[in-house]
Amino acid sequence: MRHTKVLGTLIFVLCAGFLAVLRPFSGLPDQGHYVCATVLVALGLWIFRPGNVPYFAGAATLICGALFFGLPLEVVTGGFTSSGVWVLIPALYLGYALAKTGLGKRIAYFVLKSFRPTYFTIIVSWFIIGLVLSALTPSITVRLSVVMPIAMNLVEACRLADRSRGSALICLVAWGTAVLPGTGWLTGSLWGPFMLGFLPPEMKPLATFDMWFKIMAVPWFIITILFVGLIYILLKPRAPLAITQETFRKQYHALGKISVQEIITGIILAGALALFATERYHHVSTAACAMTAVLALILFQVITFSEIRTGVNWDIIVFFGVVVSLSGIFTKAEISGWIRPFVEPAVLSLAQTPLTFLIVITLGFWLIRFIDVPWGFSTIALTSPLFIPLFVNFGLHPVLVSVAVIAAGNSLFLAYTQPFIMISDTITQSRGWSARHVALGGGAYAVSVVISILISSIYWKAIHVLP
Repeated sequence: MRHTKVLGTLIFVLCAGFLAVLRPFSGLPDQGHYVCATVLVALGLWIFRPGNVPYFAGAATLICGALFFGLPLEVVTGGFTSSGVWVLIPALYLGYALAKTGLGKRIAYFVLKSFRPTYFTIIVSWFIIGLVLSALTPSITVRLSVVMPIAMNLVEACRLADRSRGSALICLVAWGTAVLPGTGWLTGSLWGPFMLGFLPPEMKPLATFDMWFKIMAVPWFIITILFVGLIYILLKPRAPLAITQETFRKQYHALGKISVQEIITGIILAGALALFATERYHHVSTAACAMTAVLALILFQVITFSEIRTGVNWDIIVFFGVVVSLSGIFTKAEISGWIRPFVEPAVLSLAQTPLTFLIVITLGFWLIRFIDVPWGFSTIALTSPLFIPLFVNFGLHPVLVSVAVIAAGNSLFLAYTQPFIMISDTITQSRGWSARHVALGGGAYAVSVVISILISSIYWKAIHVLP
């Protein structure tokens, strides 16, 4: 595995060298070739992470290379001043408070103990848990760190074999309900801050909390329902679960009495969610509301001084800032302008039939995801200028177009294309599912997305966002 990572990175470096030395693309300036080569090296480091180097290694490569080849500092680091970054940073602290206080685990066990355990009620429980945790923190990593250990405890308590159908059912549904439904609102997953960062400046004001929820909530609710339903049908074992409701009650009571910090955290997180949802009335930005919530957590000493440094993953924050900067980098280096004549006519011709456009773009991004592994971010940054003509000329709202992009970003056809599958696999020590189960889940997800887009098109037309 170690040699594979090194070899994969080396291939990207060699391709970058070829691009920089030969400069094969007619019409693309030398600076554009050099910047493309730098991005390829950064992608190699992000995808393969040889020697488990942090994401910062690729970020540093991209920043240094772009500056060395003559791009202005304000362009190269422009992503760090985007509103998306300042939604992400407090969001990660809110997730940290949820995990630190144990509130997330308490919520999960409270829901589980409320039903008589069967495979069906476990699925219902995971769905409720996923919705609640998504409302409280946009950090999928935090949500997975809460639900995946509980899922494995459930597998062990039921005496299910590792990587069996029953184990895969419990773990894949836990994964899906932690990852998917929160995409339905701006602060329910990191896709909100990410897409907010990628949108051209003219489009950013359109991506409000209200509009995001209005467009995204229905399709992602349907996707989640269909995904867990298909997983249930495909993987449900014949034998019933060998666990009683009393087991969950004991595990819940073992958590002890709810602490003052849990209560404070719950109130602050609920208040933040209320502020996010009522932005149209008070006109305070999502970033400002999120930072206010973090300030409250600090004042009540839920987050301490030392935890400001250690409480969140700054490696991810730097990665995010650099990735969001890619849109400006590609524009300044004339890469976006060079590739636009090749991409724009095909994309805009599809836009004349909006429903076909959404499905084809989704399928296209799925294919790209096998190469652009870090959630397709490089491709999103490269094509982000197209959000403007899609809205101005065809009335396709940028949040509506984002449905197709995010549908590809959340795909899980193979483990390496979905970082959150790899994170969960690490948490469960590779005991939850097999590669075949992941591929099966990827197929179920793909079917769910296509059906959801078709069903949601009726709703989008009714609310006048789909022409």
